[in-house]
Amino acid sequence: MKTKLTIAFLVCASILTFAQTQKIVSTEKNNFTIQNTSEKYVSSKKTVENISYEDFSKTTKVVTLEKNAPALPFYSESVEISNSGKVSFEISYDSYEEFSNINILPSKGSLKRNVNPDNIPYVFGKEYSQNTFYPGNLAAVSAPFIFRSTRGATISFYPYQYNPVTKTLRVYKNISAKIITSTEETGLNELKTRSNETSSDFQEMYKNLYINAAVTNPVVDKGDMLIITPASYVTTIQPFVNWKIEKGIKTTVATLTQTGNTATTIKSYIQNFYTANPDLAYVVLVGDHENLPSYTYGLTGANEQLWSDSFYGQLEGTDLFPEVMVGRFSGSTTNVQTMVARVIEYETNPLAGDWMTKAIGIASNEGAGAGDEGQADYVHLRAIATKLINFGYSTVHEFYQGSQGGNDAAGEPTPALISNAINQGTGLLNYTGHGDIDLMVTGNYTNANVNTLTNNGKYPFVISVACNNGTFVNQTSLCEAFTRLNYNNSPAGAIAACGSSILMAWAEPMQVQDEITELIIRSDNQNIKTTLGSIFNNGLVSMLETYNLNASAQEVMQTWIFFGDPSTEFRSKITTDITATHPAQINQNGGAITVTSNTEGATICISQNNEILVKSEIIGGTANVVIPALTSQNNLSITLTKDNRKPYRGTITVNTLGLSEFENYFVIYPNPASDFITIESSKIIDNANIKLFDLNGRVIINKQNMSLDSKFSLPVSEIASGLYLLEINDGANRKIQKIQIK
Repeated sequence: MKTKLTIAFLVCASILTFAQTQKIVSTEKNNFTIQNTSEKYVSSKKTVENISYEDFSKTTKVVTLEKNAPALPFYSESVEISNSGKVSFEISYDSYEEFSNINILPSKGSLKRNVNPDNIPYVFGKEYSQNTFYPGNLAAVSAPFIFRSTRGATISFYPYQYNPVTKTLRVYKNISAKIITSTEETGLNELKTRSNETSSDFQEMYKNLYINAAVTNPVVDKGDMLIITPASYVTTIQPFVNWKIEKGIKTTVATLTQTGNTATTIKSYIQNFYTANPDLAYVVLVGDHENLPSYTYGLTGANEQLWSDSFYGQLEGTDLFPEVMVGRFSGSTTNVQTMVARVIEYETNPLAGDWMTKAIGIASNEGAGAGDEGQADYVHLRAIATKLINFGYSTVHEFYQGSQGGNDAAGEPTPALISNAINQGTGLLNYTGHGDIDLMVTGNYTNANVNTLTNNGKYPFVISVACNNGTFVNQTSLCEAFTRLNYNNSPAGAIAACGSSILMAWAEPMQVQDEITELIIRSDNQNIKTTLGSIFNNGLVSMLETYNLNASAQEVMQTWIFFGDPSTEFRSKITTDITATHPAQINQNGGAITVTSNTEGATICISQNNEILVKSEIIGGTANVVIPALTSQNNLSITLTKDNRKPYRGTITVNTLGLSEFENYFVIYPNPASDFITIESSKIIDNANIKLFDLNGRVIINKQNMSLDSKFSLPVSEIASGLYLLEINDGANRKIQKIQIK
C-alpha cells in the first residue's frame, strides 16, 4: 500500500557535504580494486506533516532516484578495463555504524522539467514495508562500455543502507570493489582493436572520466573532421573547410549522394569512415532535419520522438559513449553562410574587448531538493557564477525568477533586460528552468526576442537545461534561432547552442552544466579542454558517470542537440595576439625550418593547396619543422593557433625546384645506414652545421660550426630505426636528404 504525504513546512539544519573519496588501492593484471571512504555521517532534517525526516538532498550531490523508494546517497567512479573479457566484481568493507529511529524521505523519481517538483507529493512505496536494508547492494558495476579507444565500466558505491521497518540506517566504512576481468570468457562491448589515441580532445576526456587513465605524452592533433552535407550546401561551407584545414584539422566533405539520405545510411557511412580514418574526432551535419535527417530512437512515455544527433557519433559497442563529437549547422544555405562566417570570425578575428569574460545565468526558483546537489535552479547557477567570477570573469548577470538578492534585480527578469545583456557582450549563457520549443519561461524569452538581438561580434555559448529548446524537427527551436541570427548583414546570436529535443530531465543535465563550468575555469590544470565539443561532451560523460548511466541520463545523452561546430575553440579570456617568425621562403625540395613564437604551446600548421603538410608545436619558444618536397610552387600557409589567442597567419613562398651548386657538393652514404653516415664533400666548408631530424621535426643530432673537407662520419648506431632527414647548411645554403636508419 502506498501512502501520500504533502509538505506542511520544513526546517533546514546547517548544510554540510558528506566527504567521499574513491581511490585505487590495488592493481593486478586485468583487475582493479577501488575503495570508497565515507566521512562521519551528519544529519540534515526536513519536516513533512510534522514528522522529521533525513533529507540527503541537502547534504550530498546525488541520491538514488528510484521512485517512491528511500532517497539515499550514492557515489560513482569509472575505470578503464581490459579491451576484452567478462567483467565481475567482489565487494568487501571494514565496518559500519548504525543509527536508530531514523526516518528517510522517498525519492520522487527522475522528474522532467515540465513539472514543478514542489507539486509532486512524497509517496512511500513498497520498499517501506519490507524488513530489509535498501538498496541492498553495497556497490554495483555497470555493463562495460566502449569510449572510442578505451573500454570502461562505472562503479557505484552505496554506503548508506536503510531498513524502513526498523528505521535503522547503516553507514558502511571503506567499501572496496574489486573489478575482475576474465579474458577466458567473452564479455559485453569488447573492443576488438585498441589504437594509440591521437586526438588530444579524447585523451583529455579519458583523463576526466577514468580514475586509472593512462598518462600519455601530449599530442598536437585534436583530430580530423567529416562534414556530411547536401550537395547544394557545398559551396556555402567551403570557406569553413578551408579555415579548418589551414588551422590543422584534416577535413573531408561527403555529400548525401555519397552517404545516402537516411539516418541509417549516413550512420553507416560515418562508421566506415571512422574505421578507415581512426583520427576522426568531429562530425558536422549541414542542413535542417528535412535536408539531413536527425535520428529517432522512438517515442517517449510522453509520446515525443527521441530525436538524436549524438546517435551519429556512437560508433562502437551498444552504449551511448561518443566515439566522435557531433554538431549541426541547421538551416538554409543562407543560414549556414551566417554560421560559417561566425565561426571563422570567432576563431580568426574576434571582436576586441572583454565581452568573452562576461556571462549570463537565467534560472527558475524551483527544484530545491530535486535538482542536482539538491539545488534549486537559481542556487545552481549562482554557484556557477561564483566559480566563474573567481576564475576571472568580469561580470555574471543574474536573471532569476522572483527576487533572489545578490546580482539579481528585484522582480521578474524581462526580455529587454536579457537582450541588453547579450547585446552588451557575453561569452557564455546558461539557462536552467522551464522551456518550450521557442521559449525560455524565466524571462519569457522567445525566438522573437532572439531575432531582435544586435550583438555582432560578441557570441555566447548557450547551454540550455530546459524542455524542448532543441526540438528542431519540423519547427524552429530557440537554439536554432540563436545560431541562425544575422543582423545588419553580419552574424549575431550565439557561437553554438545546446538544447533538448524532448522534455528534459530535471537533475541530470544540471551536472552537465556543473562539469562544463569546472572545465571552463580549469579547476584541474592537468585536464584542459578548449573546444566547444570537448567541453560539452565531457559534461555529458560526467553526467552518465555521476548518475550511474540511469535511464534519464541516457535519454539526455541521446536527445541533447549541439547546434554549431564542435571543433570551435571556446573563448573565456581577453584575446591576445600570437606573433611568430619564420623563413619567408623555402626551396621546392623542402627542408627544415625554425619557427619562433611568443606563445608557448601554440599549434603550428603548414599547408598548401588545402592540404596539411606538417603540424608541430611551440616548445620553449621554438619549433623545428620539416617540410617535405613540394610538387607545387604555390605559397605555403603557416598558421599558429591556441585557445584565447588571435591566430598568426603567414605565408612562405616556394622557390623553383632544382639542385643548387651547394647541394651538388655532397655525396651521402650508405642509405640505409646502421653505424655511420658518411658525408663526402667536393669543397672545404669551414662553418657547416649538420642536423638530423625525425619526421616530427625533433632534432636528434646537432653539430655546429663543423669543418667539412673530403669525408666526414656521423655516428648513428644509438639512434632508433626509422626515417630521418639530414640537413647540411653553411648559414646561407642548405642540403636536405632523407635517410633510413636500420
